[in-house]
Amino acid sequence: MIRFDGAAKRHPDGTVAVEGLDLDVPAGRITVLVGPSGCGKTTLLRMVNRMVEPTGGRVLLDGTDVAELDAAKLRRGIGYVIQQAGLFPHRRVIDNIATVPYLLGWDKKRARARAAELLDLVGLAPETAKRYPFQLSGGQQQRVGVARALAADPPVLLMDEPFSAVDPVVRAGLQEELLRLQGELNKTVLFVTHDIEEAVRLGDQVVVLREHGRIAQQADPHTLLTSPADEGVAGFLGRDRGLRGLGLRPADGIAVRPLAEGTGYAGWQLALDSAGRPLEWRHPDQLSSPAPGFRPGTDTLRTALDAAVLSPAGAAVVLDAQGLAAGTADRAAVLAALTQPQTDQSRVAGRA
Repeated sequence: MIRFDGAAKRHPDGTVAVEGLDLDVPAGRITVLVGPSGCGKTTLLRMVNRMVEPTGGRVLLDGTDVAELDAAKLRRGIGYVIQQAGLFPHRRVIDNIATVPYLLGWDKKRARARAAELLDLVGLAPETAKRYPFQLSGGQQQRVGVARALAADPPVLLMDEPFSAVDPVVRAGLQEELLRLQGELNKTVLFVTHDIEEAVRLGDQVVVLREHGRIAQQADPHTLLTSPADEGVAGFLGRDRGLRGLGLRPADGIAVRPLAEGTGYAGWQLALDSAGRPLEWRHPDQLSSPAPGFRPGTDTLRTALDAAVLSPAGAAVVLDAQGLAAGTADRAAVLAALTQPQTDQSRVAGRA
């Protein structure tokens, strides 16, 4: 879908931003550009919609050099999401989302109907449509930004550090929402971030860049974390890359201890409510403590390990899809699952 063919950018003062990049961005997948500040990530992204014109090489979209296309028409056919959403403060949410359909000549009724559909798609309540951006939280504004980028159903999405301005909890939720949307829509996504954890969580393909847009390594997340190309890449990934790798492995291989076999560990007993949801761990001689858990079908080994480590009983609660307790798994069971062969190394749990 997108191809950088020797793409380069040299500024008038002689500064080299990008030095002849060759890269293919596969259709229907998420490709993440990651690297230190100043390595050319955003410059490359903006070459695709001609917000930055290359001074050498070409950028091809479906085999056509974007330099041959009308810039305004090109941009209307590409979704673009930036930091802090970039919404128009004087327009209501519904009209912010409908911006590109309006530019394409859609009538107001059709454009607003499409905007209303997208509000639901990105998980926002219908009443949000009448609000102004200042009346929304940061996370809600970013969801509106994603909805606006999807309004005309573009095949390509460019995302420039879209979640970097929100807190970690909201950021994790937005990342999950993007993965859910991608599972439904299969867009070609080029995503820029400086956060390696975000890169390996979202990317089907991760491209680690060095200065001047040189590729240090291009690989799927599992290969990147387990086989960094050199010491420079390993240093950028950080010493905890092994833990990040656990976030790519599903928790469905953990041996579960059924509740019927007992729920006690070293004096700790699991308390459930009347519906079967976990309440807390209780001990006759100690204060009660929360009962962290995980869902084998959607969570990762990292989530399971966190839950087992944080539990005073040394065991995580295994939850079904409705959040009911289906059993427990102690730390030994989680650690044993780490040695099992992986059937699909490139996919995060829940990203079929």
